[in-house]
Amino acid sequence: MKQEYLKADIGSPELTAPEFISRLAKLPLAYQPGSVWDYSVATDVLGRVLEVIHGQDLDTIVRERVARPLGMRDAGFSVPPSQHARLSRAFIDKKTGRALSRDVSVPPKRFGGGGGMVATAPDYVRFCQMLLNGGELDGMRLLSKSTVALMTANHLPADIAYLLPSHLQGPTIPSPAVGQGWGLGFMVRTEQGKNPLHGSVGEYYWMGASGTAFWIDPKEQLIVVMMALVSEQQHRGHLRALMRQLVYSAIMN
Repeated sequence: MKQEYLKADIGSPELTAPEFISRLAKLPLAYQPGSVWDYSVATDVLGRVLEVIHGQDLDTIVRERVARPLGMRDAGFSVPPSQHARLSRAFIDKKTGRALSRDVSVPPKRFGGGGGMVATAPDYVRFCQMLLNGGELDGMRLLSKSTVALMTANHLPADIAYLLPSHLQGPTIPSPAVGQGWGLGFMVRTEQGKNPLHGSVGEYYWMGASGTAFWIDPKEQLIVVMMALVSEQQHRGHLRALMRQLVYSAIMN
């Protein structure tokens, strides 16, 4: 099935959102639903569902319904020419000469629900603060408390299997073996004492494709946003673990 997905080239940046869905719809599911946790394009499909429902592209939807209400002034799927001087450039792969992430100075042909946005650290902190507050920020309620609770709860069956990509190893597995599960878009810590990374039960987090990371710890009323461009995969885990150690070591009460 992996080979069939590769042959369909559903990840091509040249595909529009309708073209992406058209190709994907011709492919069978890789697994019986609920039997395996794996990386997929499920959230990209949800992004397209939103576009069809609202009759707008996802960039417009996010800007008008999320970024603007939360005061996230620089969040979007691309950086306008007037702001290019502020843009942190991607690393270049020494072997291929290509950038390790897409060029966000130009709008993509397809706005992905599963990734591809760009923002500043203050923007992302505001988004995280909204989640920590239970869906509200500065008088603007974006989500209900029950929705945030549902998003940050573990939804994986106890007997689920895992097919893990290379960057999800050791303490970043959504498995009970390391005291973690998976919510609606986040890794969720479910149990203390099983994971070598510092953290609290109830925290939720995830990592970005270029080396960025964030986590939210409701027990400590803590938000951490790590905006780092890290080219080597093996260095990312080390830096993220070090960041956690430094943050939690600094908590005095």
